[in-house]
Amino acid sequence: MRNFLSFLLICVLVQLSVAPPVNQKNKDGERDNENENEVEDVEETPDAMEYRRYLLEVIQVLETDPDFRAKLDAANEADLRVRKIAEQLQFVNHNVRTKLDEIKREELERLRHLATKVHELKNGLDIDHLKIPEHLDHTNTRTFEIYDLKKLIAKTTKDLAKADKKRREEFKQHEMQKKYEEQEHLKYMNDAEKKKYEEELRVIKEKQKKHEPVHHPGSKQQLEEVWEKQDHMESEEFNPRTFFFFHDVDGNGVWDQDEVKALFLKELDKLYAQGAPHDDLLKRAEEMERMREHVFNEADLNKDGLLSYDEFLEQTKKPNFQQDEGWQGLDEQQIYTEEEYEAFQRHRQEEIQKMIVKGIVSTSP
Repeated sequence: MRNFLSFLLICVLVQLSVAPPVNQKNKDGERDNENENEVEDVEETPDAMEYRRYLLEVIQVLETDPDFRAKLDAANEADLRVRKIAEQLQFVNHNVRTKLDEIKREELERLRHLATKVHELKNGLDIDHLKIPEHLDHTNTRTFEIYDLKKLIAKTTKDLAKADKKRREEFKQHEMQKKYEEQEHLKYMNDAEKKKYEEELRVIKEKQKKHEPVHHPGSKQQLEEVWEKQDHMESEEFNPRTFFFFHDVDGNGVWDQDEVKALFLKELDKLYAQGAPHDDLLKRAEEMERMREHVFNEADLNKDGLLSYDEFLEQTKKPNFQQDEGWQGLDEQQIYTEEEYEAFQRHRQEEIQKMIVKGIVSTSP
């Protein structure tokens, strides 16, 4: 559980999103919405995550409580689930709770000022209809409670998923732009130049297809290759426990996302040679992120963004752990549809026409 709080520190780089007001309490003091940890997909702002200061302060204050930290260290795997993490707030001592109350009141005051500025910018907008940031409970303006911690955890976890979605979309845009530039380049070539250029592209694509078979990320075969070639344990039989704790670099009992991505270096070397051009480096980075997403989707049972030893061990017991289905690299995948590219192409041409009208660019090649 303490590991999960540490993991939240990583989340300060993802983007801010906002959501509707939280559900009110019923007569028993419970929330009406059973899925209180779920966060809706809503419009993002262009700003960086504005609540990062609040998140950092909450985590830092929680970790100053020795009794709370001891209970976290003694917690079992079931307690690591998102709903039970926040419930441990009841063990925090009075001084820490007082600090958390102060932090929450300061954050609410910041949000009030922000709402006022937005209202002033959008003259005539009903302030009651402004979207309310969802990382804390606005119905309780005085104290920091379990529900506040649940909302903070849910918000940062959801933002990580949004960051992955945004990264994929940016890569798709990059690939469509590359194709668009290739097609525009061909327009201004004579037949001989065009034939030569197309042949160069064909040779490059054929070369990219010639590589060693890539193992399925997280499969026994893939991990055994790391065990033998990266860990140099050829003479010993693959041992899941030894392997897990050997690759728990910071020794905190779980694999974070960087520790998992480090397991794919040998596979990535098969697809992208050292000294590769810039475009291949972008693909390599995207390939690594997609392998990481795949492994976490399969093995991260409690969806906390970390892989515990129990989760890893559970994965090794599944039938597909023994089955190496291979991995289809980005060059073999359909990154975008024809419809998406046609829409992108129209948009780019409209942009260029506008720049020509304004005299920003000329009509010459």
